[in-house]
Amino acid sequence: MQGSVKTTAATGQTTSSTRKCEQCGGTGMYIFQQKASEYAKETKRDHIYGDKDPLIWVGRKCPYCNGGHAEMVTLVRKTSEIPSSFYDKRISDFDWNVYVKDDGTIENTKDKQRAVQSFIDQYEIWEDKNVGLYICGKIKGSGKTLLASCICNELMATRAIRTRFVRASELIDISQSGDKNSYEESRRNPMKLLYECKFLVIDDLGQKNTGGEWLEDILFKLLDYRMTNKRMTVITSNLELKELPFNERIIDRLDKICVPMHLPEICVRTKEARHNRTELFRELGLIKEKKEEDNGKKNDTEGQDP
Repeated sequence: MQGSVKTTAATGQTTSSTRKCEQCGGTGMYIFQQKASEYAKETKRDHIYGDKDPLIWVGRKCPYCNGGHAEMVTLVRKTSEIPSSFYDKRISDFDWNVYVKDDGTIENTKDKQRAVQSFIDQYEIWEDKNVGLYICGKIKGSGKTLLASCICNELMATRAIRTRFVRASELIDISQSGDKNSYEESRRNPMKLLYECKFLVIDDLGQKNTGGEWLEDILFKLLDYRMTNKRMTVITSNLELKELPFNERIIDRLDKICVPMHLPEICVRTKEARHNRTELFRELGLIKEKKEEDNGKKNDTEGQDP
């Protein structure tokens, strides 16, 4: 059953429990009638009806739901396979100040921040050049997967880009999981989803090369297809490009379609876990604020004999 629909006066946007637009039914197209002469003038086309000026049916991007943007975002998010712990993370959630060195100073990451922001804000330029990111860092837990997830979520939210997120160790299993008897091509050949999606993240590449030549064959075909067809790819890895345990053909493809981005060699996962535990204990009342502790000490002192 369709949920309640509201159109806000300020934005013209339509909200719904099922995200269905009242005007276009979720198609993203708004169909209406317009005089042929007006349509020709607006679209700078020839008026082909001579002296007549009939009403014609015209389809436009729905002004009530921004062309079905909300529906498209919901769909691409459902099929993205982004890790559940990072499902709602946006780029504003990625804290660059967490990279604190042993001497207490914050690592300078301004160049990396500018590159990531450019990748998001000027995505069409990067896409036209078919250049993605190779996010690497030898320290586990340095934020590579989180950063890749934030970028994915940002692009899906702002551009409704069809995205897939996959761990490199799952590639062989995915390639073997096809159902030859299925009528759906995506079920017959699950790898096709990784070939065709507009934006692909391959997480933790090079961590385990248990597939040997088989994995290399799968990886080469995937990267080669995406490079040839200008599909954007982001890689995360604990290894630099030259350290990957793959043949030169794969390294060459990665070098052509990705710009290396080295994250600081600082583990932020442990810090984040410690922070989350602290916040939990504080919420449960198991940690007293410093001010409260000081007041408690003062009260105890006041109750003692001089």
